[in-house]
This record gives sequence, C-alpha cells and structure tokens, in this order.
Amino acid sequence: MVQIVAHGLVFVTCDTVSGHVIGLDLSCNGLQGMIHPNSTLFHLSHLQTLNLAHNRLFPTQLSSQFGAFVNLTHLDLSDTKIQGEVSSYISHLSKLVSLDLSMNDDLKWIQEVTLKRLLQNATSLTELVFDHTNMSFIAPSSFFSFLNLSSLVAISLKGIGLSGNMMSNENTLCLPKLQELYMSANFDLRGQLPKLSCSISLTVLDISQCQFQGSILQFFSNLTQLTFLSLSGNNVGGELPPSWLTSLKQLTLMDFSGNKLIGRIPDVFGGLTKLKTLNFKNNCLEGQIPSSLFHLTSLSYLDCSSNKLEGYLPNKITVLSNLTALWLNNNTLKGTIPSWSLSLPYLVDLDLSNNQFTGHIISLA
Repeated sequence: MVQIVAHGLVFVTCDTVSGHVIGLDLSCNGLQGMIHPNSTLFHLSHLQTLNLAHNRLFPTQLSSQFGAFVNLTHLDLSDTKIQGEVSSYISHLSKLVSLDLSMNDDLKWIQEVTLKRLLQNATSLTELVFDHTNMSFIAPSSFFSFLNLSSLVAISLKGIGLSGNMMSNENTLCLPKLQELYMSANFDLRGQLPKLSCSISLTVLDISQCQFQGSILQFFSNLTQLTFLSLSGNNVGGELPPSWLTSLKQLTLMDFSGNKLIGRIPDVFGGLTKLKTLNFKNNCLEGQIPSSLFHLTSLSYLDCSSNKLEGYLPNKITVLSNLTALWLNNNTLKGTIPSWSLSLPYLVDLDLSNNQFTGHIISLA
C-alpha cells in the first residue's frame, strides 16, 4: 500500500505500512545549485522512484551517493544540467526499470566499463533515455554489443555523439521486446544500417540524420508492426521494395527524405490506410506518382519534392481531403495547374514550382 502526498509541486509517495518514503517527484520546481553529498536526499534509502527532471542542478556531478539508492526502479535526471563523468556507482542500481539522463550535454560517458556494468547488472531495464549526453568516447561496436539486453522495450540515443564506421558484423541488435528505437542526429555514425534481428515488435524506428548506407529490405523486412519510420538524412540507396511496403499496414509516418533512393515509387500504397505523413524529398526517384497514393484518405502531409518525377497530376488527388501540406516542386511534372489546388479544404501549404506546369494559383484561401 502506498500514500501519495503533494506539497506544492512536490509529490511524495510513502509506504503506508512502513512509512518509508519510496517515491519523490521534484521535477519542474526551479531548483538550482549543487546537490551536496551530505544532502538529506541521500538518507532516503528506500526510494524506488526519483524524478529531478527539468531543474538546474549545475555544477552538480552525478554523485557516487546515487549508487546508494539500491532499491531504485525509476530514475529521471533529464534536463538537470548535471555534468562531469557518469559515476561508476550508477551500475549499483541493479533494480532499475527506467533510466533517463537525457538533455545533459556536459554529462560524459568516458568509460565503456561503466555502461557495460550498468547493463549487465540492471537485468530488468525496459527504458533507456540518453539523448544529448556525451557518449563520443564509446566505440559504436561496443555500444551495440552492450545493448543486447532482452528486457529493453524503449531506447533513445538522439545526438549522443556516436561516430565511426560500423562494420556489418558489429551492429546487430537482438531485442525481442523492443518497441521504440531512436538514434537520430548521430551525424558521424557511418556504415551499414543496423540489423534489427528478433525485433519484430518494433513500432517506432528513428535513425535519421546519421550516415548509414545500404538497402532497406536487407535490414527491415521483418518489421511489420512499425507505426513510425524515419531514415531521413542518410545515404540509403537502391529501390523501394514493393513487397515490404505492402506489409506496413500500421504505418502512420514514413520519412525517407534526403537519401539516394532510385527507381520508381512502387504502386502499392493502397493498403497503408493509416498513413498520415509521407516524405520522399531529395532522392532520385523517377516515373509517375503512383495512383495508389490517392487511396490514402488519412494523408495530411505529402512531400515528393526534388526528385525526377514526371507525367501529369491527376484530378483524383482531390480524394485526399485531409491534406494540409503538399510539396511537388523541383520535378518534371507537366500540364495545367489542376483545379483541385483550390478545392482541398485543409490545404495551407502547396508548392508546385520548378515543374513544367502552365497557369498559376490565385489563392489557397
């Protein structure tokens, strides 16, 4: 049994039998300054959840005293501006289920052994959020080998400074329970797309703004539960595999912009009825816009700009009544600017420039 008491913006959770404080939420309280090692905070040895997010605890380092919270299951130190090296004592938190150290740009993971011990000891971890901490000292090959923890459900590694060339035999993740993986903005991370072995439950995959290369089907053919997929800003090449696209029935967002895709856009989108955002901007795709795109009545954002698309734009695009943004500029489309340009009720952003259209758009109002 637990009891939750709120004092202003402070939430304290107590065990009603023992009276011990087992939960403390001090997030978004405008706290400033250092947490001293002799702080009474560290006397709460029975804590299971601790949330200090969105405060300003500089110049606090990640004190070794945090290692004394051996009962912690949830620790959130995101956006607290703590700094220095991640203490090896964090690996003592063997009961952790969720750990969030994100948005601490001056927090550095210098020793690989610290991360390795943490992931070896905390065998119940389901959520890791390290966004915008500094992990540039850790080799990508080591990092991926550490992450093969079967309990993980969500991993977020945005902008952590991973760099180097990952060889194909170094970047296989076998995470049977994984549902969300974010790895965007690791701008110097090169090599082949990561192989997501066993991760058939994955619903969110964002590995945008890296330098990965390779073909799509080779690595993602089994990810049929995806709802969000972004590979934008990489060097992914080859053609779009039709058989794989038809299996993505749950997809709401697909972003392949800023890659090196070639060939035609497969005419297989009819079954992707949940798709709301589709982005093929800045590739080398050619041929006509496939007619199956006009079956996507939930689509609100379509960007096929800066490709080599050709042919006429059919009037049946008017069935896309939920479109708010349409970019087809910088292609070789032709004909008269169609009348539907004024008839889509929610369209507020339209760019058809640098094609071979005749006529002009008077207004989108």
